[in-house]
This record gives sequence, C-alpha cells and structure tokens, in this order.
Amino acid sequence: MAAGVLCSASPAPLTSLQSSIRCCKCLAADGGQTLRERESMRHLVAAALLVVAAAAGLGRGEVTYEEIEGGFTISFQNEVIFRHTTDNPIFYIGTGNANFTEHQGNFDIQDETLIKLPLQDFTKVSVEVDVVSLVFTTATDPDLLVELTVKQASDNRVDISAKTSTFSYYNRFWVRVWAEEAEQVWGAGEQYSYLNLRGRDYPIWPREQGVGRDGGIIANLSDVDGAEGDYHTTYYPMSSFLSSRGYSLLTQTPEYVVLDFTEAAYHEVFLHNYEFYATLLREPTLMATVQAVTIYLGTQPQLPDWIMRGAILGVQRGTAEMLFRYQEARDAGVDVSGLWIQDWSGSIQTLFGHRVYWNWRWNETYYPDLDLAITTLAQEGTRVLAYANPHLIEGSDMFEEAAAHGYLMTDSHGDAFRQDFGGFLAGTVDLLSPDAFNWYKEEIEKNMIALGFGGWMADFGEYTRYDMYSRAPYDGESRHMLFPWFWAMCNRAALDSSGTTGQVVPFMRSGSLHASGSQVLAWAGDQNVNWAYGDGLPSTVIAAHNLAISGMGVTHFDIGGYTTQPPVLVRSKELLLRSAEYAVFTPVMRTHEGNKPGSNHQYYSDQDTLQQFARLTQMHTRLLPYARHLSQNLETKGTPMQRPLFLQFEEDPGSYEADYQYMYGPDLLVAPVLHKNVDEWEVYLPGEEVKWIHLWGDGTAVTGPARVKVPAPLGYPPVFYRRGSAWESIFQEIAADFGNNRKLKIRH
Repeated sequence: MAAGVLCSASPAPLTSLQSSIRCCKCLAADGGQTLRERESMRHLVAAALLVVAAAAGLGRGEVTYEEIEGGFTISFQNEVIFRHTTDNPIFYIGTGNANFTEHQGNFDIQDETLIKLPLQDFTKVSVEVDVVSLVFTTATDPDLLVELTVKQASDNRVDISAKTSTFSYYNRFWVRVWAEEAEQVWGAGEQYSYLNLRGRDYPIWPREQGVGRDGGIIANLSDVDGAEGDYHTTYYPMSSFLSSRGYSLLTQTPEYVVLDFTEAAYHEVFLHNYEFYATLLREPTLMATVQAVTIYLGTQPQLPDWIMRGAILGVQRGTAEMLFRYQEARDAGVDVSGLWIQDWSGSIQTLFGHRVYWNWRWNETYYPDLDLAITTLAQEGTRVLAYANPHLIEGSDMFEEAAAHGYLMTDSHGDAFRQDFGGFLAGTVDLLSPDAFNWYKEEIEKNMIALGFGGWMADFGEYTRYDMYSRAPYDGESRHMLFPWFWAMCNRAALDSSGTTGQVVPFMRSGSLHASGSQVLAWAGDQNVNWAYGDGLPSTVIAAHNLAISGMGVTHFDIGGYTTQPPVLVRSKELLLRSAEYAVFTPVMRTHEGNKPGSNHQYYSDQDTLQQFARLTQMHTRLLPYARHLSQNLETKGTPMQRPLFLQFEEDPGSYEADYQYMYGPDLLVAPVLHKNVDEWEVYLPGEEVKWIHLWGDGTAVTGPARVKVPAPLGYPPVFYRRGSAWESIFQEIAADFGNNRKLKIRH
C-alpha cells in the first residue's frame, strides 16, 4: 500500500506502515475472537511492522554466512549478528503463562515459563549475496521447524525474521544476538536510571514510571498503594537498543518483550510470541545510526518558534487567576511564550491533590471568557495550552456520549470498562477501533484546536489493562502495547486534518516502538520534586539521552518536578531554580505547580525567584535561532536536539562516562548542577584538540579532552561552547548580557 493511501477503516491519511496496521484490522471479521483468529491478527500486525522497511529498500549490502566448528556466524558489514553452536544456540522456543495486574497504571507482571526448548540443529537452506536462510529443529519436538531469514534490505539495513511451522502451541521465543564483553548498549526508549543498560534486563511494557524508583523513604511511602517503581519502569519503553558496535536493533512485535543485557556473550530478546521479526540498522557512526533510526521510525516535525522561546507557565484555577499570573510574570520581565491551564475542563479534589475533571470540553463556568482571552493573548505573542488524555470520567457528557455509541473499551460482558484512576472512575476511548478513533480525533479538533489552543499535554496512554477489550480484534498484550502509538496517531491526525501541524504542539509522556513517528514533542513525565538520581531531577538527563537514541529527538521536563508528598517530599527554591537554569538549554521551558501546589516553591513564590526566573526565560529566547536550527535538523536529518556526548565524540573514551552531561546541538555542552548546596561542578570536556569556552568565563579556551572544576553559582549553569561555532556570536551575546560581568575561573 503506498504512503498516504486511505484504508477504508482509516481516519486520516497514513504512512504505509500505519495503513498496513489499519488494513490488518479491516481483514478481521467483526467478532473474530477465536484463538486462531487472535493469533493470526498478532502475526499480521507483526508482519505489517516490516512494510515500511520493505518499501524503503535502497540497494544491496553485505550479509555474510560463515561456518564454524559446531555452528555458524551471520554478519552484517563485518559485524557478527548471530553466532550459533550446539552448546550455545541462538534460538529457544517454549510456552508459558503471564499475569499482568494493574493498579492505577502500575503493573505487577508475573511471567512463568513452562517449556523452554533449545533449537540446536540447523540446515542451511540458502546463502546468497543479500539473504541467508536456515531451518532450525529440536529433538524434543521433531515436527517443529523454525526458519530464520536474514535479508539485506538496503546498504544500512537488515530485516530478520524467524517463522515457526507450529501455529499457536508455542507462545514464548528467546533470541540471542552475539555480543562482546566490553560492549555497551543504550536506548530501550525512555529509561531513567541508567544510560549504559548493560548488566540489567528491561521489560518493555508501558506503565507508570513509579514513585521512589531508587528506594528509600519515598519508595516505602509509595509502596503502600503499589506505586513504587523500579529502575526499568517507564511510560515510554521501546523494544530497541543501540550497541557500541554501531548497530541498532528494533524488535518488531506488539507484545511483551524483555531486553536482557545481563550476559557477557550475548544480548537476549525474550518475547511473548512464536515468531520473531526485527530490523537492524547500521551506519558508519553512532550518530548516523541514530539518525537512521529516527528517520526509519519517523522524524518529529519542526517546532514553531513560539514554543522554543521564553517559558510556558503552568497556571490553574480559572480565567482570572490565569490572567493575574500572566500579568504578574510580564511585569517582572518574564518572557511568557504560553500559559498552560490543565484544568480548562474543570477540576476535582482527591487525596492525591488537585485533579483535572476528565471531560475534554471547555468548562465555561470555571474559565469564563476563555475564548476571548485566548485571542487577546495570541495577539500579544502568548499561546494558551490545555490538557487531555484518552480517558473520560464517569458521569461526564463525553463519557455518556462515547458509551452510547460504543466508543469505550469494554469488560468481558461488553459494558464500558470503568477504571480506577485514584479518586474517580473513568472509561477509555477505544482508539484501536476506527470509529472511536475518528470520533475522538474530531473532538480534539472541535474542542481544542478550533478554540485556539496552541497545544496540550496529551497525557496517559499506558494504563490499558489486559482485561479491557476493543472492537478491534487484538489480544490483551497487543492492545496494551499498541495503545500509546494509536493515542499519538490520534493527536497527530487531528493536527494534520486541521492543517495545524507545525503550529500546534501536543506533548506526550507515553509511547512504544513507532509512536515517535506520530509525536511532536515528548516530556519526561512525573518526576519527584527532589534531587534523587533514580526519580528526581537527574533522571531527566538520562531519560532525554535514551529517548534520543531510540528515535524521539525532542523532549522537555516539568521544571522543578511534579510528585509531591509533604512533609517528606516538597519542592525547594533551589531545586526550582536549578532545574529552570538547566531547562534554558533545552528546546522547551515549562513550569508545573505539582500535584500539591501549596506545598511547593513556585516561580511566583517570592520576588527574588520571579526576577531570577525572568532572567532565565530571556536567556532561553536568545537561543531561539540556535534551537530553530536544531529543530530543522531533527525534522530533515533525524539529528536529536539533545544527545549524549559520545554521539558527538565517538572516538573519545571519556565521553562514554559523562552520563549526566549532554550536547545541546553540536556546539553547546551542558552539565546541569544536580546536587543541592553546591557552588562548583565538575565537567568533562571531550574531543581531541577541540577548544571549549566557558559561557561565564573570561573567554579563555580549554582544549579537550579535559576535566575541569567550574564555579556554578545559582543562575550560572556549567555551559561551554565550541570555539569557532557558527553560533558563537549568539553565545557571546548571552554571556555579555546575562553574565553581570562575571569572569568565573575554572580549575583543571
């Protein structure tokens, strides 16, 4: 199917990949819920995930097969992918049971393996220039045949499939990709705790990131209601990873996956399926491979200028309060790019705090004259942003309308599923069903875009339970894994249909493989309002790195964090300002009051904070030409706006250790201050003979590679720019206009 062709069930023009998924739904009969039909659908979905790869083939490359004692190796561009011997087979197949227990977006996953058979014996079927095919068997089940095909699709891409002759008896598959002991791996979507994933396993299952992911008193408090997270829990996992050997492997399946990097000799991909499909991309450099991944999945459109200047202020509680905070900020010199009113649809109070009323239509009583305010503010260069998610609170008019038309996901009896969201029940729009998808897309256009919103937080997407049913015949795992992607597609379809792509910006926290191709902007989710590396401010740096490596090249975070649990967990003035100074050197600055605003220090809490914050927003605006250039490169070349140092300086060993620093584009190196009560920070400057200039220094260049101690008073984050940069004059202007004549001395 050609790109842009409309499937009869499609709500909007789609890519060929998305159209193929839609057509899989069209092929299924209305009520086809037998085991064979569900398994067939899973097979079709997985196969459809390779359509784009097949359509984009550019030429012939080099896949090589070599026999070794007791087995073989298969390589691509002289890098071994598979190394099989009788003692160490690359495939296991088996059966098992799993239980996914959900509580307010947190999942307890219990997975039991009943049978695990090694596929030790193999027969060479075909070895050609661009394709290798082999058939594997096991003595335990002589009727079982698994055919492996490794096919060159272009100069930089290999498609891998392992198909079994036994249709539905087996439901577990283990695939081992050869590894070197010193190899590093990164990615797996938005992982918060570690940049190098080696030595750990990562379940790929979208869910709440959890509270207190690094243990301690916060975790103990959270575990009371099952909200405690772990190092791997995340809203946005992806079944893909980048290897330091230069390749990225994307496992193309809509089911539960575990990426296991605990063994020295191999990386294991475990999935709930009887077949395996994957795409491997490899370019001459790590950066080029990441660019190829981003382009393959779909680049994000260029952000509009308005959202990359100044700051978006998170404000609430009605039109009068919104306009008061706006004027207060403007009077203090804050460059206000937007006002984000998440409670535009109304509010309710729960034990967790001030919550939005989940009925995605303008509450004219709570926000009188909002339409007039939106128009007036737009004339002053300030956009108003809102909030939405794919759930509707029980008893609201949208809930009743959706339930009446069959647009909500259901329980096993066919009744609208009412899920506990912490203080209230809500139904989930069945976005997997074309009719519900179209209805909700039109609601977004009518209720949000037509009203004049400049964007919205497109929240949630990761709560779909195993026992929630869709009119589309997906099984429970596929429903959960595909839902964040369809939520992204729904928002993007509303933009495309209304002609506002590139002007209106939804930002999302949840996702899965391929969701990034429909998204515009990500945000890091609900961090704690503290300095904890596992769940506080530092985790946003690692999250941005792994997300960029995985193909989502533009993200931002809540300034000061979100999750508040007084008196133990409250936001300080220092945390707010340190996170704001770090946000200056990211694409988007946006504040959030947190779930309990009265317990947190806010940008408006005192005059000193307001003035310091104003200065930072003005700095952010000065960087707009540079940010615009980076956003253009993301859209056209797939280059992430923020990236870990080693993508820029692959030959520099020290760049692989600087996990909590990042490159903002090619010319700015940022090392955020991530501890409280410090006024000095250590920075690693990478690159052989690269000359770095401290933004707040005396102009003296430091030649890399080098480690330096940088004075870091509040408001002067450790930032260096590359001498000779095409943007050097902008950086020098920022230093001159916002440095207050400071000439901070660095120590080697």
